[in-house]
Amino acid sequence: MPKLAPSSPPTHRFKGELGPELVVLSTSIVRIAQRAKAEELVETADGPVRARIGDFIVTTADGERYPIPAFVFFGTYRVLGQVGARFVGQRLLHARRAWEILSDDAEFDYGPGRGKVAAPKGGWLYRSDEDDYGYINPDAKRKAHVVVGTVAELNSVDWEAQFRRTAAIMSWLPPAMTLIALLAYSTGLRGHQVASQILLGFEGILLAAAVIAVWWIRKDRWVLKSALTSGAEVATTFQGAVQLLGEKPSEAFPGMTLWRGAQDDRALTPTFLPDALSKLKEEVSKTYERVKKNVTRHHVTETATMVASWLGAALVLICIAYAVWWHSLFSELLAIWLPSAVGAIHSNAVRRQIVRRITAGQEFVAELLFVRKQLSNLVPDNLLDPNDTQAVETLNATLRVLCRAAAEHSQYELQFALGEIVQVPM
Repeated sequence: MPKLAPSSPPTHRFKGELGPELVVLSTSIVRIAQRAKAEELVETADGPVRARIGDFIVTTADGERYPIPAFVFFGTYRVLGQVGARFVGQRLLHARRAWEILSDDAEFDYGPGRGKVAAPKGGWLYRSDEDDYGYINPDAKRKAHVVVGTVAELNSVDWEAQFRRTAAIMSWLPPAMTLIALLAYSTGLRGHQVASQILLGFEGILLAAAVIAVWWIRKDRWVLKSALTSGAEVATTFQGAVQLLGEKPSEAFPGMTLWRGAQDDRALTPTFLPDALSKLKEEVSKTYERVKKNVTRHHVTETATMVASWLGAALVLICIAYAVWWHSLFSELLAIWLPSAVGAIHSNAVRRQIVRRITAGQEFVAELLFVRKQLSNLVPDNLLDPNDTQAVETLNATLRVLCRAAAEHSQYELQFALGEIVQVPM
């Protein structure tokens, strides 16, 4: 399990007392942003902050305005539309670091020329990029962010593996409890009342334990903790593409650098080093084969689920017919239990999630195949003539396609993980 590197707030820019380092997830919101053509003093909810030329002034649904640097905007928002200097962007599911402010007289300095604001108790000093820090007031943090947990908590357990194991166990509890109830029923019919009561008591204990477990999983945000691992894997893999484009790679915020590589309009200086190109081609090929294998596995699971559904339905009908004509207790019990078993198969497979994963995986595979062919054609020997303008521009475009494809797939993985909610086994 990859560990989160603990970080420290910029003490030279902040005055006050802070709580432990948190990981918070920003929610997806569509907002309007205006690119500043001249320096402007923006009156934010926390005080005046200066927007520099090229910064984005974001407007919230409540009318609040605040400036952010261009590199932060392109890393945290998916650009949906643009007319001149006016942008419409959808904020990405983005994991930030935050420290809750515990003192009453805290202040935060946005840096030279940008201004200093009061930082009331209960707000956050946040970090959204390698070198980007800011302040979020208590109202804003509740509306647009979800606390996942402390960095120490996230590093203490392999949350993805633990969540998947628990979800698998939960999905098979309904047929298990149904089977216990049927055994209790049939045992009672034979006159063994004590054994029947013991079985029913055991079923009740299982259900109570499952309800408590589901409550705790939701309270402790296991899904979010697992989702962070799922969403960061692909983004971390393709930091080499970002580096080739001239962007600075990031271990703490790999998704942001991919979005910047895909969207940022700054004039960067690409560095097409042979070793870096060779490594990127290798990563593209490995990821292509891995995602393709996952898509195939999802197809097999979906097919098996469909076959099990039809087979289960046929067996239930046969058992019902047999029970009606021959009044067999075993057939009646099997007819009662089989729908629960089929339901567990559906729950375990999470069919709608699987179909969405197949679609997203196929799209990513197609994009990786395009990039793979382009890299093989443009730099077969991992060498590129910097004077060949057409080849340089084509390679730049290909790398931007790879950055966007990996960034979008990383978002999909995060969304899929967030959709896997453990339900009470009923």
